[in-house]
Amino acid sequence: MNRLFYGDNLEVLRSGDIAPGSVDLVYLDPPFNSNRIYNVLFSAVGDAQAQVQAFDDTWKWSNETDQEYELLIGGALPAKVGEVLEALRGMLRESNLMAYLVNMTPRLVELRKALKSTGSIYVHCDPTASHYLKVVLDTIFGAEQFRNEIIWRRTGAHTPRTSYGPIHDVILFYTKTSNYYFNVIRKPYTRKHVEGRYTQQPDGRWKFTSGGNILTGAGAGGGESSQPWRGIDPSAKHRHWAIPGFVTAQMPPEFADLGVLDKLEAAYQAGLIEITPGRAWPEPVRYLKEGDGSPVGDIWAYQPGTEGDLAGTERCIDQDVAYLGPTAPERLGYPTQKPVGLLERILNASCPPGGVVLDPFCGCGTTLDAAVNLKRAWLGIDITYLSIDLIRNRLRTTHGPSIDSDYEVLGVPADLASAHVTGQVI
Repeated sequence: MNRLFYGDNLEVLRSGDIAPGSVDLVYLDPPFNSNRIYNVLFSAVGDAQAQVQAFDDTWKWSNETDQEYELLIGGALPAKVGEVLEALRGMLRESNLMAYLVNMTPRLVELRKALKSTGSIYVHCDPTASHYLKVVLDTIFGAEQFRNEIIWRRTGAHTPRTSYGPIHDVILFYTKTSNYYFNVIRKPYTRKHVEGRYTQQPDGRWKFTSGGNILTGAGAGGGESSQPWRGIDPSAKHRHWAIPGFVTAQMPPEFADLGVLDKLEAAYQAGLIEITPGRAWPEPVRYLKEGDGSPVGDIWAYQPGTEGDLAGTERCIDQDVAYLGPTAPERLGYPTQKPVGLLERILNASCPPGGVVLDPFCGCGTTLDAAVNLKRAWLGIDITYLSIDLIRNRLRTTHGPSIDSDYEVLGVPADLASAHVTGQVI
């Protein structure tokens, strides 16, 4: 069952409630070191507004931080990680940024344990801390497991007077091992690309017409792939027949069991290979189909005003990961809320169907909402009851009251007496 934990994520991760090697994807958007106190507005009955402080994301060095640091480098962390933390303190001293790293490091160690060998982690942060976090992540996961630094456009514009406008966040993508799950996400080609490379047919389909021959490969290796077909001998030009995957994908399953020459004939009869007089080679036929497009790169930047620039849609470039504007219907009033489309892109890429995603700083529940949309199992942790209550209401509002039976909430005091025992009464 999906689970929502109320409590300190480090304590939850160390408790054993989340089994080691059980999670496919970790996404975390921890509070940044941005020296701001955030507040959340909640709509009450009668549209009255009550302002409640959600969290203070200023990480301050304190006696408690100093004690935690000594425990970490004294053996609570792997030796190499402790050494890196010591080196960072030598540079950053007892700064707020160092306090941030002291808090984050043991959590990242535990999150790695929770991942399956095929799992991935995405750490969402801002440019003030991302390069320090990367050093820590390189040490915990191994520099060879770093996959991408993703740049995500988080807002429309800023106009500072002494620097360029800060409009992006950083998402660091690591995997636990080199054998990891990843599904390539594609975005639509531009209309100009399609119009320049494809020709629209009378039936409305777009046929690829600007590529060279890809029905043969270099070298005449012998065997059936070097034999003549329909009067054309590939070995005469030191080549062999090589049927591209997009042709195979358009044929029925039994196509895979045919020999090379029979495959060529079957594809020809199906209209997927053309022989044009005057051309040196037969040519495979490719049509633009739904889902075709360019693989998504590591810059995710919504471009308002680009309606009509993409083939097959009126949506703007990267609109699926568009930042939340001040009046976006998706907004809940949570200050660091991320768009559900951003999390859906990450889940589609790195959480397999039927997989499990964990968000240890789940805030207003965007990751959990995206997981429900995509039918992935989920685990969420947050230290503020305000967030737990917000998530419950969000899931009910978005998915209906029946969603309550799809998950359990752990760690919430059942009565006043137990709240006193756990220190959750203010």
